[in-house]
Amino acid sequence: MFKRLALSMLVIALVLGSGFAAFASWNKSYQGIPEDIIRDMCFINENKGWAVGTGGTLFTTNDGGAKWEKVEIEEVKESDMFVDLWSVFFLDDKNGWICGDLLRGSGVILSTQDGGKKWDRQSSGSPSALYSIFFVDKNTGWASGGNGTILGTSTGGSKWAPLVTGKAGAAIGEGDPGFADIQFLTPQKGWIAGDNGTIKMSIDGGKTWTPQTCGTDSNLSALKFVNENVGWAVGEGGAIVSTTDGGKTWTANKTTGTTDWMYDVDFVNEQDGFIVGEFSTLLHTSDGGKTWKQGAIKKQKGFENLEFDAVACPKLGFAYAGGGMGTIIKYTP
Repeated sequence: MFKRLALSMLVIALVLGSGFAAFASWNKSYQGIPEDIIRDMCFINENKGWAVGTGGTLFTTNDGGAKWEKVEIEEVKESDMFVDLWSVFFLDDKNGWICGDLLRGSGVILSTQDGGKKWDRQSSGSPSALYSIFFVDKNTGWASGGNGTILGTSTGGSKWAPLVTGKAGAAIGEGDPGFADIQFLTPQKGWIAGDNGTIKMSIDGGKTWTPQTCGTDSNLSALKFVNENVGWAVGEGGAIVSTTDGGKTWTANKTTGTTDWMYDVDFVNEQDGFIVGEFSTLLHTSDGGKTWKQGAIKKQKGFENLEFDAVACPKLGFAYAGGGMGTIIKYTP
């Protein structure tokens, strides 16, 4: 998912002074090298999951994070080592996709049909980096990225077509807003979120998009819809917005009191969810966002300012987060 370094310099102690409930425990599951950043995670159940990140990094676990195996992607290794993988999505234990970008900025899409043992390069045709990928079945999927890019496929990715082609800028800050995250609930109905508080909805499979007003102009990093009514989006400056009517109205959640950048969000149902971000922000709610618990990494000193970019909660009571220094942690209720 599309995350940027925030300018906020608040420390975690300041966040804790904002009325969070008691700490919940997170345990270290994997520790990589300092240069690694885990960008995204996907679990199909509490045991089987994948994580991707900088430098073409791919990890997988079959035992709930007790052990992580690093996977070498030959298509990345042979063609271009300067690949950042931003998003991973698996439908089941066999069929999965990854998207990202090359050093020069063009979009990369990879697919597997054997659980990640072998990956094939798909032709995205996108000159822009791709930050998010999502499928509703083996054939129907979408990818979104920089400069307003949205791609769609009805062939499992053997052919990708631009649904929205944005305009690239000649300088930083120019061009169309990037789309950090994309999610569909059906082959027709889905949402995107991105720069400048952008949230849009489609009811025709991504052919057209209707803007939704979410009440913030902060860059949004991630969104999550639990069903057609209840959804969340998070981003820059502590932005957390939610909807209970499919995005017709969005409400800012100000109960955290933090201005730290929120990088990812995942909910297992309408009440139970997680948000992660910079300065080791690890938030958990079990009442639909009325209150939040700030998590702590058990017996791990020096992690107070660690950036967490990804979170996945495949089942009630199970959650995983990944981020800086190649770190993956697991939530313990």
